[in-house]
Amino acid sequence: MRIHIHPRLIISNGPDHRFSLVRGIRLLAEIERLGNLAQATRALGMSYRSAWGLLQSLDLELGGPVVIMTKGKGSELTHLGERLVWSQKLIHARFDPLLESMATEVEAEIRQAVLKSRQGLKMFASHGFAIAALNAHLLAQEPPVELSYRGSLEAVGALARGTCDIAGFHVPLGVLEQPVVAHFAPLMRSTHRLIHLATRRQGIMVAKDNPKAIWQLTDLLRPGLVFVNRQLGSGTRLILDLLLEQAQAPTAAIRGFDNVELTHAAVAAYIASGKADAGLGVEAAARQFGLDFVPLVSERYFFLCDEATLHHPQFAPIVALLQTNEFKSRVNTLPGYGAEQTGSILTVKEAFDFVDVAD
Repeated sequence: MRIHIHPRLIISNGPDHRFSLVRGIRLLAEIERLGNLAQATRALGMSYRSAWGLLQSLDLELGGPVVIMTKGKGSELTHLGERLVWSQKLIHARFDPLLESMATEVEAEIRQAVLKSRQGLKMFASHGFAIAALNAHLLAQEPPVELSYRGSLEAVGALARGTCDIAGFHVPLGVLEQPVVAHFAPLMRSTHRLIHLATRRQGIMVAKDNPKAIWQLTDLLRPGLVFVNRQLGSGTRLILDLLLEQAQAPTAAIRGFDNVELTHAAVAAYIASGKADAGLGVEAAARQFGLDFVPLVSERYFFLCDEATLHHPQFAPIVALLQTNEFKSRVNTLPGYGAEQTGSILTVKEAFDFVDVAD
């Protein structure tokens, strides 16, 4: 059993008139991708007549045309049509990780009520593209591993309190490693083990061709630039705060510093929409939304758990999967990600030789 939660855009003109935009936006997205209405209808398995009628309904409901069709030149979206497709992308970027977490929690509650059995393992993890690729495998376990997206600090804190069984968090390499790990070290124990998921690059995401010439964080102090941030408690926010402190850049001088999004993809979507000029995030998010990327740090993403959890029947297959060439190849396809150490298991001391942990 799988629970899915999907947002829908609906136009409401009065109490008795509701018009769903779901099919229309799906058609517009294919027209944008293929540049031709006939090809878009074939891709969707829709008749040309039905598609034409749907476009006319969209024009009527929205008060303007969504597609321009030119003989011999195919089809292209109007500005209104582009904004509709864009709104759907923004919704998915902002809410999909949260809805995935919520669906998993609802599914676990239903499963427990029906089977009256013990819930599966709980994983709290910082959102990222490698963990998203792993999620289908987590859900395939019986019972499923329940994944909830949390900031890195919240995830490791939850493990220390016993609220979850596995925590996913990321730490930078280089000069920032020790000050970042210092926030996690008091929560770690000698019985904990770290499973390496991936390395990845974090940096400044900016519009295509970097029109505002933003090459370093201190450029954000320039008048007129707008920044979009990550929430407090996220690993990315912690890295940003340390980088700004290192550069002696006052956060009060950065316009938009208090505007936050909950995922890398949501930050990228915000920038791509033109509402901000820059934000910190992973390279994969920048590429997904057609942005340019200025690398700042490389980092490691780990799972943290008790040693006994490695052998748990729900989690042992996941650890084994991480060590396969198939999954490593999947990680390597993600822009800015690397799988050289994926699946390796370390003690806290092996991962961070400068940390002394309690028993």
